[in-house]
Amino acid sequence: MPTVVIKPGATIFVTGINGLIGSHVADQLLNQGYNVRGAVRDVEKTKWLKEYFDEKYKNKKFELLAVPDMTVGGCYDNILEGIEGFIHLAAPVGTVSDLNVGLYLGRRAGLNALEACAKAPSVKRFVNTSSSTAAAFSNPGLNEELRIDETTYNDAAADMAKVAEPRSNAFLVYAAMKADSEKTMWQWMKDNKPDLVMNSILPNVNLGPVLVPAHQGYPSTIDWARAPWTGENFEAYAALIPPQWFISVRDNALLHISALIHSEVNGERLFGYAGRYNFNDLLAIYRKNYPEKKFPNNFEGLGKDMTVPPMERAEEVLRWIKRRGWDGLEETVLDMSKDW
Repeated sequence: MPTVVIKPGATIFVTGINGLIGSHVADQLLNQGYNVRGAVRDVEKTKWLKEYFDEKYKNKKFELLAVPDMTVGGCYDNILEGIEGFIHLAAPVGTVSDLNVGLYLGRRAGLNALEACAKAPSVKRFVNTSSSTAAAFSNPGLNEELRIDETTYNDAAADMAKVAEPRSNAFLVYAAMKADSEKTMWQWMKDNKPDLVMNSILPNVNLGPVLVPAHQGYPSTIDWARAPWTGENFEAYAALIPPQWFISVRDNALLHISALIHSEVNGERLFGYAGRYNFNDLLAIYRKNYPEKKFPNNFEGLGKDMTVPPMERAEEVLRWIKRRGWDGLEETVLDMSKDW
């Protein structure tokens, strides 16, 4: 069995804790017996999250601290005392269409977090949330498989962002930022050699339940998956968003935690790809399990993502904490849609 070097009872720091993935990371940390200190821009506006976890985990400690701008130097000063692990989920861009601005913000956010952890004696392990887009875009419609590995970075994203229309450029900037910031952080680790282990998670599309939909809504990829359920914006989404791989948001959270606490994961990029899907696959699951509801017709011409990632290592690391492998697509989709 792998060695647990951050044991239950320790306090873990999580950025972006009020987001879809961040809230699940906190939920699974608390469920595994850890205490959690979360960073948000505004504590008062996020008190609903503390109320949720305080009620659900009465014997665990959940804190919220304000970090209004993670790109400002020293933003983590004096708030990492007693922290043993740091999970950096928050991304400072998502709607930025200026490539240079996006790259700068991504680098500063990542390096601020690493530099703060290197100065905090108690912090020994660090997990960075990257993205599948940091390695490659999905590749549907190809006749041949596109194999990627731990050395693959999506350098094409920045070149594409330089010539794209500003109004449609935010996704390309996001991908370029994720690739650039991850490379920058690995280079910083190599140059500075801190007493700190860093691992990086590259998840594809997250599907699964939203913990507090009254406050979180249906963010990001969950909104994509609701489109074939509701029919709203379905054709637009299906035309714009290609077939991809997915990961259940709970598996993603557990993968982050396993990479944080186990000593055998050291300086690795873990690819959170559980299986392929497209919008018609979602419709088939909805029709099978909700026969009384009417759904849109299938979208013609959808293929499958021909990318072949090295996801076996990530599944192995997931099994250490979960005791089984990836959640399947139908299991994940039903878990997501049961409250709809």
